[in-house]
Amino acid sequence: MTEEKKFIRKKPSRLTTIREISHSFRGPVRVLGIVVDSRPGSALVQDLYDEDVKKAGRIWVSVEGTLELKKKYLIIGELTEKTDGQSKTPWLNATLAHDIDALDIALYKEVLDLEGKVTKTMS
Repeated sequence: MTEEKKFIRKKPSRLTTIREISHSFRGPVRVLGIVVDSRPGSALVQDLYDEDVKKAGRIWVSVEGTLELKKKYLIIGELTEKTDGQSKTPWLNATLAHDIDALDIALYKEVLDLEGKVTKTMS
């Protein structure tokens, strides 16, 4: 006899810039970022997907292990808040951190724009 397994469906993660992340975000998110500070178990990640690099957002990410400094990653995870006295800082608890150093970001953006146009046309 085989035992039937049940899988819990998760919401798809939505691609966003770190700058757009706010306290009202719910569900999993997906960000493209470059590591600017790294420690075992956490890393400070700066936005790669943001158009304006000078205003690019940063967020601390909790990870298993250590992310390499100056490497690009696709990070998928759930948003939480870290309370430090009176202030609340958004943190990203990563369920996946995938190395994307070889990814052409401009081509990736072009493909996403094309996908959006096709979806808009089809609906």
